[in-house]
Amino acid sequence: MSMTYQQFVEYATDFKKHSDSIDDGWNLCQYRCPMNESHVEYLVKKEIQKMNKSSLKSDHSDSHTEDNIPVVCEYHVLYNPSYSCPDVFFNMWYTDGKLLSLEQVWSLVHYFLKENVVRDKWNAITQEIHPFSNTPFFRLHPCKNTHVLEMLGFSSENNYEFNPLIAWLSTISPLIGLKIHLSYGNKDSKVEFT
Repeated sequence: MSMTYQQFVEYATDFKKHSDSIDDGWNLCQYRCPMNESHVEYLVKKEIQKMNKSSLKSDHSDSHTEDNIPVVCEYHVLYNPSYSCPDVFFNMWYTDGKLLSLEQVWSLVHYFLKENVVRDKWNAITQEIHPFSNTPFFRLHPCKNTHVLEMLGFSSENNYEFNPLIAWLSTISPLIGLKIHLSYGNKDSKVEFT
């Protein structure tokens, strides 16, 4: 199983078109490599989500009296050339700028996946340096990404009527607190790839 960078860009461009059609906030960005001036494309979304104070296991006390705390979430979907697959980096912080801890991010994993993540948490979600910004981000380990693509039956040789990037992102979203609009999975919207 492998996805080429060109396939990733095609899938990301298609994903961005659908995001624009439903005003979902994803952007297709470019990173310019300072070493050789090449450009790398990737997807970015930044949003504020209301997180349950008890699920965060937080003692964070801005003047929030309700059970939900606003948390800024930023997601970057990059291409990983070493694993030949999409890769997700994400960050979450309170509105006062304080980052969530790794333990808090683990606590946000959807309940039906939590047991597996807790059992193997250091091989699931970790904190690493973002390859473009050189700042700490949380990351779903890329070997998990290749495993998900294999489970979905992805092969770089096949042509698909669906976008494998959408299927992959929808599958991993409960691990990283990302909400994917149901219209991304609409079977009536066929993907045209060259």
